[in-house]
Amino acid sequence: MKRQAGFTLLEILVVISLLGLLLGLVGGALLAANRAVVKAEQHSARLDELRATQRFLRQALGQMLPLSAATGNGEHTTTFEGNRDSVVFFAPLPSSVGGGLYRQRLLWREGRLQVQLARLDGSRLQAWGEPQRLLDGVEGLALSYRGYSPLGKPTGWLDQWPWPERLPQAVRVAVQLGAGQAWPLLQVNLLLDLSGDGGRP
Repeated sequence: MKRQAGFTLLEILVVISLLGLLLGLVGGALLAANRAVVKAEQHSARLDELRATQRFLRQALGQMLPLSAATGNGEHTTTFEGNRDSVVFFAPLPSSVGGGLYRQRLLWREGRLQVQLARLDGSRLQAWGEPQRLLDGVEGLALSYRGYSPLGKPTGWLDQWPWPERLPQAVRVAVQLGAGQAWPLLQVNLLLDLSGDGGRP
């Protein structure tokens, strides 16, 4: 009687080893692909966050108004406070987030770009609310301002705006982010030009 052919134990072990190696390679490739997808999604979400922040700043700064208001203790605010790392101004909020006129404060604190709001009711200003996060992972903020002096002379870009009762004509917002991230320099021109330039371009 002819003996039935079969696999030896060594052949089976070799096949199992090859299958294990193949499964390891496939699993590694799937893991690498999954990491690449997650990284791409994180990058896309970060870009969306940067665009949303720039869109908010462009709208808020562009619509600032030459207003003043009485605080709770009866004192009157300045119209505009522009420093290198913070800026305070009056502007409306978009209707999509509630609308209304607010005194807004943009500042950089603890690695975060934040905005703080105080609602304007008539001529009375409410207290500052809690700071709201605009953007995380911020390593620095540099604001600068350009406009006209009270004598009508154009200024260059200033790190501090010296006339708190006058609005500048334009504001630049430079944000320093972590390694590998870029913030396009944002320059916002006021939509309502009441900077005292006498209508000059």
